[in-house]
This record gives sequence, structure tokens and C-alpha cells, in this order.
Amino acid sequence: MPEDDPRFADVYDADLGATMLEMSRRVTGVPQYLGIELVGIGPGWVAGEMSVRPELLNPFGAMHGAAVAALVDHVLGSCVFPLIPRGTWPATLEFKLNYLAPVREGVVRAESRVTAITKRTAVVHVDVLNEGRIVATALGTISLNPPKHDG
Repeated sequence: MPEDDPRFADVYDADLGATMLEMSRRVTGVPQYLGIELVGIGPGWVAGEMSVRPELLNPFGAMHGAAVAALVDHVLGSCVFPLIPRGTWPATLEFKLNYLAPVREGVVRAESRVTAITKRTAVVHVDVLNEGRIVATALGTISLNPPKHDG
């Protein structure tokens, strides 16, 4: 697991992190279809995994880039969630993803880490590994949207 970032120790919501881990086992929609599960979380980082399955392969026998991108997007926003005020919504603005090697079998793991965070944005780095080998890396920007108050 990645190391906890001491910069975020005082704002990290450990209860929310534990809830996120539990909820990731009951997720629906695209993460459920892809089999994405959060496997670790701490101050400033999240790790998520998914297994390579035949329906996620492209015609050349490698995991489709869109499946890898979905895993990256999932952990990109998840790592800031326990650091921001409750009710704030993290939304991916953009990310650049470099594919470094094909994935053909096993488990794909994405490890995200907050690089920088302000009240309105966060920059997050993600490494994607397959059986311990780095297969992709990404850098993204998250918009942090505070709750709207009626009035």
C-alpha cells in the first residue's frame, strides 16, 4: 500500500475512508460491471483493483484502454474525498493517461496520490500496475465543488 501523506493527517476523515472501502464492495453501475474495488485508503491516497476478464480485452488480447481509464478515473476522485469537507463533490476535470505496457491477465491495480489540493481543485497522480509491473501512469485535475445552500 502507498504510504500515508503527513500533509493530510489533520484533515483525513478515517471513518469516511473505512466507509468508502466497505461501500466499494457494493458499488453499482460501471464500477460494478468492471469489477473495480477499493482495496486500500489513507491520508492522500487510494488503491483500487480489478481483474482482467475476457470481456474487457480488445481484439488483440490486451485489456482495453477504456477499462484502464475507467479504473484511473475511479481512484482519481476517490483519493480526495476523505480530505474535503462533507458535502463537497469531487469531479474529474481532466486526466492524461500514458499507456506503457499491455495487460493480458491477472489483476490491475491503480494507486492514486494527491499531489496538491486547494479549496477548488486537486491534482492527483495515478500509477497503474499489473502483477507488480507499471503499465500506465496518469495525472489529473479534480474540481472540488462545495455544497449548494438554498437561500
